[in-house]
Amino acid sequence: MRYGLVLGAGGATAWVFHSGVIQTLQQEAGLDPNKSELIIGTSAGAAVAATLRAGLDVKEVLAAASRPPSPEQRSAMLAELRAARKTLRPLSPGLARHAFPGGRGITLALAGLSPPGWFPTGWLQSFPGINRLADWPNGLWVPATRAADGAVVVFGKDRCDVTVQDAVEASSAVPGMFRPKVIEGVSFVDGGVTSSTHADLLIGSGVDVAIVSAPMAKPSRRLFARQARRQLQAEVASLEQAGIAAIVVEPSAAAMEAARGFPRRRPEAAGAIVAHAIAATRLAITSL
Repeated sequence: MRYGLVLGAGGATAWVFHSGVIQTLQQEAGLDPNKSELIIGTSAGAAVAATLRAGLDVKEVLAAASRPPSPEQRSAMLAELRAARKTLRPLSPGLARHAFPGGRGITLALAGLSPPGWFPTGWLQSFPGINRLADWPNGLWVPATRAADGAVVVFGKDRCDVTVQDAVEASSAVPGMFRPKVIEGVSFVDGGVTSSTHADLLIGSGVDVAIVSAPMAKPSRRLFARQARRQLQAEVASLEQAGIAAIVVEPSAAAMEAARGFPRRRPEAAGAIVAHAIAATRLAITSL
């Protein structure tokens, strides 16, 4: 069986949720995610995907997600924040057209109307294993969104001329929170504003099965969750039409409740998030 692994967006909670999914695939399905034909990592999933391709154990991801920044990291982030150019002007007003019929979704439109974030993304370069990837590894794709026009650029597929570190930063630059990542004069923002998963990129890749960890496709009535579920449903339908079986792992309502306040107010919630991810993965892989 040739399979692809899709690790979706979802912030720090997604890092921990992905850890539980990967642990279960290894221990109970006999699958080594690092030996998958292709790993697609979007936003939070990009950092985890890079860690896997660097050959690190998933426990390193869990430790990094649960560990607060060191005093040195905090000091560096504050210095970057003070030096950041701060503005309330919309990032890319032209993207508002995507809110209308024929557009690519409200999340992309809202991203364009949001101001650029102020927080730096450079701290992601200290995520476990990313600094080990001097060359672009085979089978790692990291989608990011070009701020000017909303186009999806898949680093590792469309471009391999940037570092993995830069690609992870670009895919994780949430509009309104983090500064756009500028690569050769071009600004990129979070890959999650165009899709929280980008699972349909697996079409034509030669895989038989897509395993999708989708933390943002949670059972919530909030706008971004609804949009993530709709996009994921469309992507799964496209995969199945192409003859690729899709196994989707999504958080339950109980998992959402367990993750409330993580990581700032409740860093101890990591264990509960992992437990819920394990349960959800067990349920999903019964068809393997």
